[in-house]
Amino acid sequence: MRYIFTGKQMKTVDDFTIKNIGIPSIVLMERAALCVASLIMENELKSKSVLVVCGIGNNGADGLAVCRMLHLNGYNTCICVLGDMEKATDEFKVQYKIVKNLGINITDHVTFADVIVDAVFGVGLSREVTDSYKNAIEQMNQFRSRVYSVDIPSGIDADTGMVLGIAVKAQYTVTFGSHKVGTVLYPGADYCGIVKVADIGLAREGNPDNTIKYAEREDLYNIPKRKNYSNKGTYGKVLIIAGSKDISGAAILSTLAAFKTGAGMVRVFTHENNRNIIGKLIPEAMINTYDTEKFDMKSLEACIHWCNVIAVGPGIGTGELQTKIVETVLEAKLPTVLDADGINTISRRNDIKNKLHKNVIMTPHLGEMSRFMAVPVEEIAGNLIKYANQANYQYGVSVVLKDARTVIVNQQGTYINLTGNSGMATAGSGDVLTGIIAALLGIGAGQENAAVLGPYVHGCAGDMAAQCQTKESMMAGDIVKKIAEVMKR
Repeated sequence: MRYIFTGKQMKTVDDFTIKNIGIPSIVLMERAALCVASLIMENELKSKSVLVVCGIGNNGADGLAVCRMLHLNGYNTCICVLGDMEKATDEFKVQYKIVKNLGINITDHVTFADVIVDAVFGVGLSREVTDSYKNAIEQMNQFRSRVYSVDIPSGIDADTGMVLGIAVKAQYTVTFGSHKVGTVLYPGADYCGIVKVADIGLAREGNPDNTIKYAEREDLYNIPKRKNYSNKGTYGKVLIIAGSKDISGAAILSTLAAFKTGAGMVRVFTHENNRNIIGKLIPEAMINTYDTEKFDMKSLEACIHWCNVIAVGPGIGTGELQTKIVETVLEAKLPTVLDADGINTISRRNDIKNKLHKNVIMTPHLGEMSRFMAVPVEEIAGNLIKYANQANYQYGVSVVLKDARTVIVNQQGTYINLTGNSGMATAGSGDVLTGIIAALLGIGAGQENAAVLGPYVHGCAGDMAAQCQTKESMMAGDIVKKIAEVMKR
């Protein structure tokens, strides 16, 4: 797992490195500037003009150092300084004196250049951008220049990813030490372009507690390997309660995903209309069906007694029967993935919400989370971390809040999934995720790993699918087909 910092946490790490370890801030600044300058020199010809737009803080000082390095390597450079020099930081004044001594052209307004380096604000910005700063960013965005942002695009809130009135639209962002929340959550992530995390020598001992994390490829080793001496029961008995009278696809996709992720046995509990199509497409699955007019609760209870993991909700519909099914599942206290209509059915029933327990992984998208928390979608969208944490705290469940960046909160902490792409915004994609998480629970990955690695595997499979075709043409079934390749890697 790697860390994602807020702006305040980043300052804590900086301060610890400078004061406790003893690395001078100017040394860190030089390393940061070298990372940015090196990327520009890799990408851009020396014949291109470069404008470095600087604020008067340490982000601007980084920019001055970048400009100096490019200048000394033969680039045609110019600096634009925004702000009152009397309020400049000490580090800025040091770097400013150096670029003046080198004779680099310095101006107070933005002019066109082939390449623009954005070093105006950095991660400390917390207020809306106005006045001359706003005008400068507007001009930068109007030019058809290649833009490189230093640490984070100016105008993006490093703690939330929200745009503070206006923000620089970069093609590349070099961020220091770790990702920032603002570089991974939208809309901020959309302004960053390609993000490069640069190691500038910050001390890991200074990392704050309760830091947000993200999974990476090495974390897949936390998924248990198959034992030579084992049988199908060793890898979980997964019960998937999905589908309804007119919906069969949700059950099919969840079941296929569970098998592809490694579940040993999968039983589907669904409407009787779905028996033939599921049996034809997935002969490996066991099938129990129900009649909505003559529902047999004993059949459901027998299925629950058989399994050790339950996934409930995809495509089941909403109503009294579905509410009773979900209530019965929750009362079993088994490891459970609660998705889609499973969430919708209990959103207005506080008595059933109170039956949620620590073995539940709840996987709502924004609309479902809005209904569950009784909060507008727009409010949820702008505060993913807040509401995922709130649901976790209030109900004790692990929360996988699905969006362009999925936020996961469990007893171990808060995570943001960085895999996946817009091609996965398609019907059935969430059903696939449900099956993946259920299978991870079944094969013994554990509650915490299943909640975090489920979205990671799902996103990796989606990224592989996107490489084989256009994002516009992707379907949920394409994601299922790539799960095996992710598990193999």
